Amino acid sequence: MQIKSADKLPNFRKSFEMMKRRITMAKQFGISTILLLFFCQGYAVTVFERYWENVQTNIYGSLPEPELGNCTQTDYLKCTQVRRKESVTTARIRTHYSDYFNVSGTDYEHDAQISDYIRYVGRPLIYCIGLICNTLTICVFARKELRRVATCQFLIAVAVADILILINGIFYWIEYELLTPVMTASEVTCRITVFTVYCGPQISGITLIVMSIERLMRIIDPCAHERCFSIKMTRLYIVVIVLAMVLLNICIFFTNIYFKECSKWVCWNIYHDSRDILELHYERCRNCTDCDDCGVPGLLELLDFYDVYKWVAFAIYWALPCLLLPVINGWLLYQIYLARKRSRGTEEEISVPNHFHGSSDDGDLEDDVEREKAEKEVTIMLVLVTASYCILTTGFNFIQVGIIDVYGSGSDQDLIKFSYVYSVFILLFYLNHASNFFLYCISVRPYRDELKCMLMCFCECIARPLLKIKWACKGICRRNDEDENDTDETPLQMSGRSRIAYGSCV
Repeated sequence: MQIKSADKLPNFRKSFEMMKRRITMAKQFGISTILLLFFCQGYAVTVFERYWENVQTNIYGSLPEPELGNCTQTDYLKCTQVRRKESVTTARIRTHYSDYFNVSGTDYEHDAQISDYIRYVGRPLIYCIGLICNTLTICVFARKELRRVATCQFLIAVAVADILILINGIFYWIEYELLTPVMTASEVTCRITVFTVYCGPQISGITLIVMSIERLMRIIDPCAHERCFSIKMTRLYIVVIVLAMVLLNICIFFTNIYFKECSKWVCWNIYHDSRDILELHYERCRNCTDCDDCGVPGLLELLDFYDVYKWVAFAIYWALPCLLLPVINGWLLYQIYLARKRSRGTEEEISVPNHFHGSSDDGDLEDDVEREKAEKEVTIMLVLVTASYCILTTGFNFIQVGIIDVYGSGSDQDLIKFSYVYSVFILLFYLNHASNFFLYCISVRPYRDELKCMLMCFCECIARPLLKIKWACKGICRRNDEDENDTDETPLQMSGRSRIAYGSCV
């Protein structure tokens, strides 16, 4: 009874400190959110004015009717319908509507402009935020204290893949929102951008799965984790994942995705081109023996390629992660729950296995509290990662396999509806690859501390004379291990040397 009474005061102090930290974190998050909203509001106002000024310019001029060109008289009407349906995914959605299209007083022109405006504003905003945040992710996890950790190696790989996806998205935005040909102007650019839109997300998704397996193995078998997920082995896994996804998608470079149909060059991708135009192209090439845009004989037919590969891409990017991530992370959370339950049922003098490095600790109350706090942070992070991935990527993948057929509109009202659906899902797709920084750095305190340390060092180095840069960077971010040992609450597997190095930012 005396021991329990003596433990009440330390417990109260620890709870009070944790509450203060949470309040501080909430304030920081609130201030950051307000600043971000002000930035977005200013950006939206500026772009809004320019957007409506350019509505009637040459860039956003009315879409001309398809000329006969290489279309037969029979295919002329089909081409008109195809281009109308494909306008759902581009800025051409507005150009199909004017006042004489209004039916029963419905302002389709205004609805079409709003749908296009969502993509026109949202896509570059997400690209900019995502590029900055993923760059910061690489800078934080590449620091000496964290780059020796297997989990951080995977996070760096995910950030690099996300950067490639966001940069690639800029080409799609220019091509289909600014209506400036960059993908259709060059076959090389066309193939690279289509290859990246498939390969990049798959690398990101598979890497997240392997990273979750690494976390789980750290809990259930620390000794096997040390052998299987050393830094060299982790980097080897990343290289294998990249090579496997590249080889899987290399067929894009040998498929006839760049052709001319309905009087325009097409860089075919399911996210902006319908299957109907493939059928038109296939029929024309089958009946034409001297057409120079039907591909080299012996190469894969695009229709066959699409019918098979769309399910392969769907399985790798959506089905596997959405099935495995909840199972693996749920198993991990269950193991953490069991460890917490065992630790609560033991006596104070019995040592409790350390969750993060697999060895036995002295079992004192302070270490238990720190470990439980870190476990809560890991739990929050895992739930956020799993939920956000499944939610943000579902619509994009359903469009890819045709479960949601955005090109199946039969009326003007359906065309506008599918345009809104596409706008939401394409923004969610890119948001998934722009938000990993927030999920991993905001949800776990040591990551935030590393980011603060890095930014403080950067600001101090700029303010100091050039001759004192080295001294400034070394002196700006020293942690006191005795007062606050962040290593014990870091949800990462660290070696002995890494844990010692974690006490300093440099």
